[in-house]
Amino acid sequence: MLTGIDHIIIGVNDLEKATQTFEQNLGLLASGGGRHPFGGTANRIIVIGDTYLELISVEEAAEAQQSMLDRLAKGEGYLNCVLGSDDIEADSQAMRARGVSVNGPNAGALNSAEGRSRGWQRTDVERPDLTQHYPFLIQHDSTGEERRFRLAGWQHPPTHPLGVLKVLSTTLVVENLEEATRRFQRIYGLEPSIQFGGEHEGWDALLVSFPLVGGNNASGQSFELAMPLPTNIDPANQQRHLPEVGALAAHLQRYGESLCRITLAVADLPAARRYLDAHGVIYAMQEQPHPLVWIHPTQTCGAAIVLTTQAEA
Repeated sequence: MLTGIDHIIIGVNDLEKATQTFEQNLGLLASGGGRHPFGGTANRIIVIGDTYLELISVEEAAEAQQSMLDRLAKGEGYLNCVLGSDDIEADSQAMRARGVSVNGPNAGALNSAEGRSRGWQRTDVERPDLTQHYPFLIQHDSTGEERRFRLAGWQHPPTHPLGVLKVLSTTLVVENLEEATRRFQRIYGLEPSIQFGGEHEGWDALLVSFPLVGGNNASGQSFELAMPLPTNIDPANQQRHLPEVGALAAHLQRYGESLCRITLAVADLPAARRYLDAHGVIYAMQEQPHPLVWIHPTQTCGAAIVLTTQAEA
């Protein structure tokens, strides 16, 4: 079964600089990472609850996926989100039974600077050139606290100064919400919500949500699809950032269907704001109908991040 959001991949040009940005400015501490033996990439890991953010950079362009190189050529930011599986062989077979073309499961590994290694099985959806457009599936070689321990560099994950507790959701922008809902339902075998507007979150979007409720415990997470609402703003002529009007359409035009934001739960939103203020981080604050903080993508290596509280989510 699909058990939740396993991790979110953020492509960066300078891994050390990006790590410093997330740690020093955003209060999100990296505690693991290493080099992929195949793929020409290196990463740092930020463990948040049972999910993690992966900052990834290309070390050897000749070995890297072309889709990653193409995306990074357009700028830093989200590459993809990844869904966890507790039986990736069965989930892969179920996808094939629904008529979905998949590649995998295939083995992967990461080697740390200390000589340790951890592995996983991965299944990709459709063709390799669409790697950045569909969440792939992963099953790690460890589970529970052991998995978190290994992800954090074989140590206990740190407490984040920003007060982040959990990844609540990821959002992918799509061109046609009805068609994309049917497509993603067929691919992942999940049931969508009814459509809802983005007014309560202060942006010009129409959305559906796919709750991730598999496994022994419901994750309380979801991934969403968002379609830009019509505006009189030409996205080609505007440099806008979420949640500004026209920014979602501009993201779709520039990057195609892809991940456009994540939502994180914090223990204390006013305390998180004080942390961001103290570190000079630019953000947009929404008070009604419930408090939200949209951190400006220029502060997060191009990755739009929304903060809320668990109770408000």
